[in-house]
Amino acid sequence: MNTNTVNIKCELDVNDAIAWNYYYLENSAQWKKNWKLIRFVFMPVMAICFVAGIIYLTSGVNTDTISSVIGGGIGIIIGAGGFLYYLYYPNILRRRIRKTAKIAYSYKNNFIGAHKYSVSPEGVRDNDETIVKWTAIENIAQTDAHVFILVYPKKAIIIPKRAFPDDAAIRQFVQNVRDIFQAARKTV
Repeated sequence: MNTNTVNIKCELDVNDAIAWNYYYLENSAQWKKNWKLIRFVFMPVMAICFVAGIIYLTSGVNTDTISSVIGGGIGIIIGAGGFLYYLYYPNILRRRIRKTAKIAYSYKNNFIGAHKYSVSPEGVRDNDETIVKWTAIENIAQTDAHVFILVYPKKAIIIPKRAFPDDAAIRQFVQNVRDIFQAARKTV
């Protein structure tokens, strides 16, 4: 092995997969675009429907009570439904991610279990078998509990911080990986 190689051993479980999916959900460009669309287009339309429904229901413009109740009620229902969607959709999505990951990773696969990552100028090698070249790696990111080496498209090498003895070891590992990553990117 090269002297510029950094090694780490860790044990991955379903919760690590869930953490990656949460991270991706909250940080992907597609999710951010969708959430902006919900906030700045969908929600104002729903608010207008809600207000218009209340105005229509209480204004007495229409003398027919049934049509006032139906027209106003539809606006209120659409507006209230949109508001509830806005409030609960992220949590529903998180529950769906958790449920799907638990099902997907309950079967025998190469994700769950022991991993030994070797980070070198070539790339990142998993269990001395597959290698991910630096040209396929986008960035290195951290959360409170994980280090993610982001791989194009929509993948990551997941390293739980529980694999390190302390915060100093985590910082040193991340810095070493970033240094190797930057040096490898310059040579490509």
